[in-house]
Amino acid sequence: MRYEFKPLNGIRSSLSPEMQKILLILAAVLSLAAAALGYLNRANHVTTKSALTAASLEVATVNKREAAATADAKSKTEKLALVSSDQEKLATENTDLKSQVAKSSSLMADVQKQVADRDASLAQMKSDMGAKDTHIAELEAKANSTAKPPADPSDDLKRQLQEKDILTTSLQTRLKDQESQLAALKEREAQRRSKSMRSGLEGRILAVNPSWNFVVLSLGDRNGVVNNAEMLIKRGSQLIGKVRITSVEPSTSIADIVVNSVRAGLSVQPGDTVIYSGPSDDSSDNKSNL
Repeated sequence: MRYEFKPLNGIRSSLSPEMQKILLILAAVLSLAAAALGYLNRANHVTTKSALTAASLEVATVNKREAAATADAKSKTEKLALVSSDQEKLATENTDLKSQVAKSSSLMADVQKQVADRDASLAQMKSDMGAKDTHIAELEAKANSTAKPPADPSDDLKRQLQEKDILTTSLQTRLKDQESQLAALKEREAQRRSKSMRSGLEGRILAVNPSWNFVVLSLGDRNGVVNNAEMLIKRGSQLIGKVRITSVEPSTSIADIVVNSVRAGLSVQPGDTVIYSGPSDDSSDNKSNL
């Protein structure tokens, strides 16, 4: 079987005009559909590319946030380690300060006991001397009442008089020593009591113990700090509260935070300034009761 291909012009010429018109319309529709499909494909490509770009930006943002969160967590961990170290140091300092306070209290108690013992010993010596004087007076009266002349006393009376002189001399020596030691102690106590702080004296708070309500100051005996003196707490030009000195060391001192003196909403912090503005009525009364 043989197939014969007719030329297109022959086919077109064989179609009716209506059929040719329909074919032209179909070709135009197909062309428009192909153009629309190409446009839609191009729009989908642009949209997909934009979505991919946005996704890439979002991934980069998430990565940056994760890096920032990691750095922040690391910083917080380091700060927590520093805080823990500071807390351990403060705990050690608080233990040392409590030991110093106990030592100072023990030393003060020993001094007071020594003064009391000196007073008791002095009183006992005076009582012994009074008893000896009474006994010697009785012996002298007894010697005077004998028939023998005073110029020729008995050997027993001479011995008793010699013992009396020796004992009197010994007691007087001991009494002078005791009085000298007592005077020295009283002088030291008087100097300590009469010691006054310089108005305007300024220092800093080194540590704060809120549980026991006391602070450690950078001022001590070398700066002229005395017990029971009150000092103002300042932060810049703002008044925070007051403290009262309870224990004085050579270069530091311990002070209690005066109850109800701290302003509402504030708290005493290390680094705050303490200033002595002069004697107050409360500190004067406490000082006079020492």
